[in-house]
Amino acid sequence: MKRIFQVLFLALIAIGYTACQPDSFREVYPEGKPVVEAKVLSESVINYGEDSISFSVKITETKTPLSTLSIKVIVGINVIANEEVRTKDYEYSNTFTYAVPFGPNMPEGEPVQVYLTATNVEGTTTDVILSECTGKRPVIETLYVMPPKPSTKDRGKQMTLDGDQFVVYELGYPKTYECLLAVVGTKFGRIDWNYPVFGMLNGQISLITEEQLTNGEATTILLSNDEIETIDTIQFNPVTFDLYFSGKVAQPVSKLDVNVDLAEVAGKTYRYAKIFFDPAIEVTVSGVANMATAYNLDYMEVANGNVVKFLGEKGMYEVYYLPAEDYIVVEPLKDAVYPNVMWMTGVGFGLPTIAPKINTSWGFDNLGQYIACRTVAPKVYQFTAYLKNGVNADFATYGSLNFKFFHQKGWGGEESGGNYEQIGLPIQGVGPEGLTKLNGDTGAEAGNWIANTQEEFEGIYRITLDQNKFTTTYEKIR
Repeated sequence: MKRIFQVLFLALIAIGYTACQPDSFREVYPEGKPVVEAKVLSESVINYGEDSISFSVKITETKTPLSTLSIKVIVGINVIANEEVRTKDYEYSNTFTYAVPFGPNMPEGEPVQVYLTATNVEGTTTDVILSECTGKRPVIETLYVMPPKPSTKDRGKQMTLDGDQFVVYELGYPKTYECLLAVVGTKFGRIDWNYPVFGMLNGQISLITEEQLTNGEATTILLSNDEIETIDTIQFNPVTFDLYFSGKVAQPVSKLDVNVDLAEVAGKTYRYAKIFFDPAIEVTVSGVANMATAYNLDYMEVANGNVVKFLGEKGMYEVYYLPAEDYIVVEPLKDAVYPNVMWMTGVGFGLPTIAPKINTSWGFDNLGQYIACRTVAPKVYQFTAYLKNGVNADFATYGSLNFKFFHQKGWGGEESGGNYEQIGLPIQGVGPEGLTKLNGDTGAEAGNWIANTQEEFEGIYRITLDQNKFTTTYEKIR
């Protein structure tokens, strides 16, 4: 028992000794305090977007080495600079310069404040505030809505200062319009870049330079709203940089004349427009040769004669009319993405026109290369197409019909055919392993939907991609 008490006594001594040791074996310095001498070198008035604030800093210590210097430059609620620099030894000096931009919510006549915090290695701090300078906003008495490039057709519109807002009315601009806001607009739609110009920089409305616009660092201001017919009013706040635009709200179409309501497109064989549809409003279609085969089978159904019922969700759609094929194409706006819509492209299929032709190249550039798949139920997509299978020269036992589903109108996110059961046609969903070509190449057509026979089949089919059951179903229409 005595032996046990001796061991316990020694253990307690060891614990006590350990507890008395410092957390680390660094040198502990006596208590000190940094001395900061700082002086503003700039003029007393700083013009936003033109001037910088400069100041010198000298920090000294007598007892404790220095550690860091924290710098913040603030104007109103705007943080212009936030930096921490390393300092060491017992003395540090430097000069700092920060540009003061003209940005949103930059106040007139308020101080441009510099906050300095010097810290030594023991954590003792000294704070200094410099506030000798005041900020000045550039004077903006005029503002013009200008085209991004010189134009004799669009020479810009002068805005009117109404209170703290610049406004312009009765524009009649298209519902998608690119512009810049210039303090000085010259004749023939030219911008005077010697004066402030507002564009887009890092996703926000900002002052930009001509060089920034030319090299792609800055862009134009894009005004776009597919639920209005035209842009009639633009409003801009030169303090907050908030911009608003409005126009006549688009009304659902009840009559669609493909030769009047759809415009010719230069260099193209189709007519086109964005059209607002409402499934509650039937549409009378005119201008087509044969209504029985001209309407889009996924987005329209014939109610009576040339009157159709729209099957999609209420909203704006891209509408094309191909006179040579006498066929109407309806598809969601080009930026519509999964899960609201699915897009497919491939070869061996075509638009279900009266005299259909198969597509021979993959892509999303031309009508007939792709088809938009309408959402008919949650995670269920439908498209109707002309399918024609034949011999595939690259594969011994596979046909020429070959396609894939994508999450956007373009390359990127996609579905894998190997995940889906095929019902109704001899088509195989290829997994990530892909197929082997006749020349021995492996991994080809990975994720595609491809006919697994070289026997011919042809017709107009309604294809349904069901992500709930993971099936692809093919129903022959004609």
